Amino acid sequence: MKETEEEIDLTAITRNAIQPTLLSINRARREISRQLQTRVCADPATHDHGHSYIVWDATEWSKKRLVTSQITPPTNPGEYTGATHNAHEIHKAKLLAWKRYKLAQAATLKMIMHAFKDYHFLELQDNNGDVVGYTAIELFQHLMDQYVRPEDVADQVTALHKVLEQQYDPTEEPQVYYKLVQDARNTLESLNESIDEATLIRHGLNQFKEHIDLKLDIKEWKKQDTVNKTWKKFKSHFTKAINDNKNDTGTLKALGMANAVKEEIDKNKENMKVFAQASMEANQKINLLEQHCAALMAERQPPPPPQQQTMDAKSQQIQVLTDRLNQLELNKGGGGGGGYRALGSNAFPKNGKDGTRTCRRWSNDEYCWTCGFDIKHNSMTCKYIKDAAAHKKEATAANPMGGSTRNLHLRSNL
Repeated sequence: MKETEEEIDLTAITRNAIQPTLLSINRARREISRQLQTRVCADPATHDHGHSYIVWDATEWSKKRLVTSQITPPTNPGEYTGATHNAHEIHKAKLLAWKRYKLAQAATLKMIMHAFKDYHFLELQDNNGDVVGYTAIELFQHLMDQYVRPEDVADQVTALHKVLEQQYDPTEEPQVYYKLVQDARNTLESLNESIDEATLIRHGLNQFKEHIDLKLDIKEWKKQDTVNKTWKKFKSHFTKAINDNKNDTGTLKALGMANAVKEEIDKNKENMKVFAQASMEANQKINLLEQHCAALMAERQPPPPPQQQTMDAKSQQIQVLTDRLNQLELNKGGGGGGGYRALGSNAFPKNGKDGTRTCRRWSNDEYCWTCGFDIKHNSMTCKYIKDAAAHKKEATAANPMGGSTRNLHLRSNL
């Protein structure tokens, strides 16, 4: 029997024009696997999966439906050397299985090269630029090693978990929603992220409860026994419910009214959000204006008076000397050998030992009973009284009252 090469439908294989990613590699593997499922495989252990085992490693292959064992690819049986009809038939069967396997391998390589660029396999090319002698699993592993980083896997896992929360669109068939979440689940499992059916059902219920027409169907589903709550029955239950609602005019009318109310509520919610946002922006502008006003008021206020600096040691010393001179100024009218008069100066010649002097100091005619003539004070204001009982405050230059006659000779110089 002559085996003819089956046609490859490359239109079902997504062509990647950019650098391979974890998502594009897994997508290509699944698309090629579907093509290989249609190719007959002689090994009954493949069941309905055909030659798709070519692209899956042992772990992923064991997850396939009805698969219980690994598949050993057939080998070339060589030339027939038997002598019986039965041996000849066995040889022909082995040869046919091997040829089918080689055709599937060639088709797989062609689809991989269609999905990706030839330079993505540059490290595997021989001197003629051909990629020869590598299995499909090795080619996919090469892409993973060259272009996928550990952090890419983490990002892809996060993105796929978001796909599981994909919103259900009532304008589309429910199978569209089911396929999206199932593909996400399959990809997660290929990344060693196990997603059980209960998780898929939970995400599905979260989506369907947003639709009023499915409210009663959700209640009916929750009443079912746990053993019946499988993903397969979940899809069947809600697919039937959605189709029934589409064919029920009463339900459609009620749904239209409910959707109108929901749309109005959503509109009001949106208006509230806009109002809240506008209020927040207005408050921010008010705060900025208040801050600006406060800054302007601060600029217009007169600067505070400079603080009086504490006098340093020299200033204090000068102040002490100034006070001392002022005190001496007050005392310079007194008699005796001490005080400012005893020091003498150009304006005030030095006193004699008895307090007499040769030239007049003051142009007045003051007299003091204790101090005598040519003084600045008088008997009433004297601060140098030695004998208070004898001192006569009424004494004047015209009537000394027996007081001191010191510097009397200078009175004639007036």
